Order: sequence, then C-alpha cells, then structure tokens
Amino acid sequence: MPADSTAPPPQTTAPGAQADHDPALPVIIETLRHDGIITARQLEAARFWATDYRIGVMGLEDPLFDRTSLGLSRRPLNGRSGSINRYRHIHDIIGARYERVLIAAMIDHRPLHELARHARHDPQHMGQVLALLLDFLTRHYDAMPGHLWRG
Repeated sequence: MPADSTAPPPQTTAPGAQADHDPALPVIIETLRHDGIITARQLEAARFWATDYRIGVMGLEDPLFDRTSLGLSRRPLNGRSGSINRYRHIHDIIGARYERVLIAAMIDHRPLHELARHARHDPQHMGQVLALLLDFLTRHYDAMPGHLWRG
C-alpha cells in the first residue's frame, strides 16, 4: 500500500448500493471505522496486513490473483513471496505481542473484550490501542522499501 497507490473501489451489493457489511472485515474493525475511531487508510492497512498474513503465513490463495492466466506463470509464487517478505518486515517492526493483537482482531475475529484480555489492556481503551496499532501499521506500509512491493 504505497503512499501513491489508490484504494480499491468499495464493494457494492447492487448497482449503486453500498454494502452494509463486508464479510471479510471483522465486526470490531467495522465498528471502529463506523464510529470514526479508525480511518479508511488504517482500515486498508489492516486488510492488506491480513491478506499478506493469510497468503504468506497460512498458505491461502491470493484472492486478487487472476485465475485466467495460470499456465506456467510464476505470478502465484512471486505473490506469495511478496506477501511473506512484507509480513516479515512488519513482524520485525511491530513484534510478536502486537502481531498477536492483529491476528486476534483480523484473522480470528475476536470481540473487543477478548482482544483486551488477550493484549492485557483495559477493555475501555482497547479501541484506541487498536487504532494506534493500525496507525503504526499504516505508517510502516507507507515507508516500506520499494523492493518489498514486488510480487
């Protein structure tokens, strides 16, 4: 998610109608965005991190990969390699403790009170803690070296 990249268009449920709920988006993140606690850029950074985690660590397929040109293409391997490299870069920066918070929120879809218990933070402040973590993540994606965006 380089600084000069554009955000993907919002998903629609019908022509011209905005989707009320993104099934891939955890309810806690959706709520924080709706309440104005996190920004659209933080939301995109969270989605991007979750995609890299799913592809690079969990071994899932890239949901944006064009299946029509499989052939002998190396794109799937390059994409997985890029996801692994970006994941490792972010992991080295945020550390295991805050990575566990991201995993609990973005991969496991845990509710706020479980996130607070998991991260050992006051449940009343967990929304702000998550917003701060996502701001940190956004800044590191913006500053990520160009070679990590390949793949």
